[in-house]
Formats: sequence, structure tokens, C-alpha cells
Amino acid sequence: MAEADAELVGRALGGDRSAFEALVSLHLQRARAVARGVLGDDQAVDDAVQESFLRAYNHLGQLGDHATFPAWLCTIVRNEAVTWLRRNARVRSVDDEQLREIPQREAEVENPLLERLRTSLKRIPPQYREILALKYEAGLDYDRIAESLGISVANVEKRLYRARQALMALMPELGTPPE
Repeated sequence: MAEADAELVGRALGGDRSAFEALVSLHLQRARAVARGVLGDDQAVDDAVQESFLRAYNHLGQLGDHATFPAWLCTIVRNEAVTWLRRNARVRSVDDEQLREIPQREAEVENPLLERLRTSLKRIPPQYREILALKYEAGLDYDRIAESLGISVANVEKRLYRARQALMALMPELGTPPE
């Protein structure tokens, strides 16, 4: 995969837009998982991911080792999501929050367990949401998660364990955490 990323980055730097489009296709799910781990809100995730890919495209020439594109992109996505939170924390109003709660209340009627899971995920620390999203939403293995977050595999294991425990503390009805 690293060779494919390196080749696509090289082609994109050479002006091949389809190469960057291929990078977007390859890494969109991972980028969404990272953004969702920080933000939780789907509309915010889309905004942060779109801005992140634009930023990555505009700064592609600054990437030293082309094979590290996935980890570099995840850093950009994480930073953009945090920036989005800071920027929008100042402009959110109570009315906006109340409007967002209407579809959530309807979802509760349809699937109360899913709604409790979403609520519980919002209550655990962002680094736990992020790692759970990379594992279960993006479907990445421990090596890819470590690469994406710039941490060791041992730290991935520890963080996933702690994330599962935090979630289980909020939702004991889920039973034993998956491995």
C-alpha cells in the first residue's frame, strides 16, 4: 500500500489530478473515521474531510516521504477537525442545538440502543472515539491505526482497550467488549 501511495503522490505532484482523486478514494473512509472520532457530527465530518483533502492537495509538495501520505493525511484531518470545533464552538446557538435534537429524538424511537451508543460515544474522550472509529468504522488493523495516528502498535492496543472499557462503563448492556 505504501508503494501505491508513493506512486500516486508522485503522479499527483506531476500534475495528474486523477492520481490525487485515487488517493482521495483510497483514504476517504480513513479520513472520515478520524474526523468522526474528533467531531461526532456527520455534517461537521464532511466539512472537515473536504477541507483536509483540499489542504493536503495544496501542500502535497511539502510531504517528504511520499509513502507516509496516509499518516500525514490523518494528521491534517485531526488538526482540521479540532480547528472546526474551535471555530464553531463560538458560533453555535441554542436554536441550532435544538434543531439537531429533533432528528435524534426521532431516531431514539426507531432504535434506542443505537441512540444510546451514539450518546455514549460522544461522552468518551476524543482519542478513544477516534481509535474506535479507525478500528470499527474504517476497518483498519492495528498496524494501519498505528501508522495513521503516529503511535506504536502497543499504544494502539492500550488505547483500544481503554476505549472499549470506557464505552462499556457507559453501556454495560453491550456485554464483553470485542477484541
